[in-house]
Amino acid sequence: MRRSWFTMPQHCPECGIEVERESGFFLGSIYFNCGIATVVTAIAMPLLYFTQVISHQLTLVIGAFFAIGFPLLFFPWARSFWLGLDEYLDPRVKN
Repeated sequence: MRRSWFTMPQHCPECGIEVERESGFFLGSIYFNCGIATVVTAIAMPLLYFTQVISHQLTLVIGAFFAIGFPLLFFPWARSFWLGLDEYLDPRVKN
């Protein structure tokens, strides 16, 4: 399988550990990804809105683009973090 932004190889090219796990394994990475986007948006939006650094309309537009765009851009790193956390907590033996 060819690697792209939304797909991962079946095995790690460095250590050979299987990246593709059971069905539903990466649901945790989705929660992690959306959780980070939500926390950053929930902190930044009121700060920008109430300090009036930029206009209210621009604050809403930036917030909407960030809330949609950040999870898409952060997707590969969220999956890598989730896989690394699983490997740290429950190490797999190399095949």
